[in-house]
Amino acid sequence: MKLTFKILGLFIITSIILISIIGLVALQSKPKFENNNTVNVQTATESKAAAKRFIDSIKSKKQPVLLSLSQAELNSLNALVYRAFPQVVSDVIIQNETAKLNISVELPLPGFIKYLNVSGDLYPSDKGLELGNVSVGSITLPGNTLVSLTRWVVDTFVQDELGTKIVSMVQWVTLKEQHLKVSLLVPDDMNQLQQGKSGLFALRDNLALFGDVKKVKYYHSALVEHLELSQDRSALNTELPYYLQTMFALAKIRTFSDHANGGTTSAIQENYSALMALALYFGSNSFELLVGDVSNLTTSQRQTRTFLRRKVTLRNRVDLQKHFVYSVALQLFGNSKASDAIGELKEFLDSNPGGSGFSFADLMADRAGTRFARLATESEVAALQIQNTITNSLTENDFMPQIHGIPEGISADLFNENYRDVESTEYKQMISFLDDRLAELTLYR
Repeated sequence: MKLTFKILGLFIITSIILISIIGLVALQSKPKFENNNTVNVQTATESKAAAKRFIDSIKSKKQPVLLSLSQAELNSLNALVYRAFPQVVSDVIIQNETAKLNISVELPLPGFIKYLNVSGDLYPSDKGLELGNVSVGSITLPGNTLVSLTRWVVDTFVQDELGTKIVSMVQWVTLKEQHLKVSLLVPDDMNQLQQGKSGLFALRDNLALFGDVKKVKYYHSALVEHLELSQDRSALNTELPYYLQTMFALAKIRTFSDHANGGTTSAIQENYSALMALALYFGSNSFELLVGDVSNLTTSQRQTRTFLRRKVTLRNRVDLQKHFVYSVALQLFGNSKASDAIGELKEFLDSNPGGSGFSFADLMADRAGTRFARLATESEVAALQIQNTITNSLTENDFMPQIHGIPEGISADLFNENYRDVESTEYKQMISFLDDRLAELTLYR
């Protein structure tokens, strides 16, 4: 028995040493690649076109599914990734029937091992995925070895056979005339993802990446029950501050009641759960796929929810309420950069013919929602403070600036003429103007 423990201990120590050595060799002190792409109207349009083609191909239920991307569309997607996650620089260059894949990721580590740099070549293939040598920092691995290793990790630690199925989905790859095309054959049993039977959903529930599902469900149910007290749907309050105040009043009660009984309930967790429940109620049905099974509404409750989604306003506008709520959700799901980037993407798309035009007022609501969610969940002190502030009184002036004088309805041509892209001085000045208005509000100081 003692010998067994010694062998086990030696194995663990050896593994730690090997992992440390590999980490030191793979991680580097400087990024190997720099971002050369920027977000503008064309970027947003090309990204949407590529996404629409892929989604339409999936919805058609025809096999195989075709993923087709031009060099311009790849550049646009890389620009959006960098805008949402500035710590990630990615690039795909199609040249001489080869796609060169480059990525640099900034990690929260000491300076001498701060960056993960990966590069490799993707080749045309009439059977499966064919990669050339892949460089990870100073380490070079055969592409097929890396694919096999990744497949084993997914099979072992995520779901049995899932990695094998994903890799086997690739039927062929072509690289011609600055276009990347990949044919994907989706196995029939992958439909289990839609039926909620997949191990991925079990993993989601076990990890609880987006809050305690039971807590979120409690707040969601409390909101639904609160709304049912009104017998007349048309008499329901249609101003967003009312619903924020309702949810945070409950969060405050739960926090202080627990503390009074000697508990250690986190105000951050209560605020997070309250805001997530509000986002699930007023936001997209797809949000629940990320969080877990929360809502179980009756027909009447669903009708009330649909009514309020269309009627609740911010600054007398339903669209601003939606921008605020969706940005709250995106902040809870990810980070402020991603939330702001998605908001910008929508505005760029709106600037095209047939759209409502690029609106900096919408971006104001986006940034207000992001900041509100961040403030409510960034520290225990801030979380307690916002509970007290909101439950005492809350008006739109506390968390959403006036929108007078903010440009809206900007066409693509006019945007290109006056602002060009997100890196221009003019665009940055306007964003700074929005942030200054937000900073003037007491809640955000």
